[in-house]
Amino acid sequence: MKTVNAYCSACDQEVRLVLTDEPIADDPSPIHDREVVCLEIGEHCTGAMCPIGAVPPVVMAARLVRNGLQTTMQPIMTAMCPACDSRADFVIVSKEYCICSVCGTTSKRESIFPKVMC
Repeated sequence: MKTVNAYCSACDQEVRLVLTDEPIADDPSPIHDREVVCLEIGEHCTGAMCPIGAVPPVVMAARLVRNGLQTTMQPIMTAMCPACDSRADFVIVSKEYCICSVCGTTSKRESIFPKVMC
């Protein structure tokens, strides 16, 4: 992975980015191509599209988790993951979604953390 700085028009300042490694050329089924991951994602990312990665902020947050780069800005809660069937930390990436830090599955928060009915 390579770290670079770039200007972000959403927060009007330079931000730190990570360019993930390219998939191995000999691998018959690479999981993903090289991705841009913003390390500065946070409260100022309120638009529908990240101007740097050209994806919604929730997708950028998912890239952080999937690449093991989650920061202290995202809240983390523990629960059972229905996909990998293990107790795992879930990174809360938006009001609606969370991501399992073990298998990388994106789930609706309400399905993982149902509201307690009184």
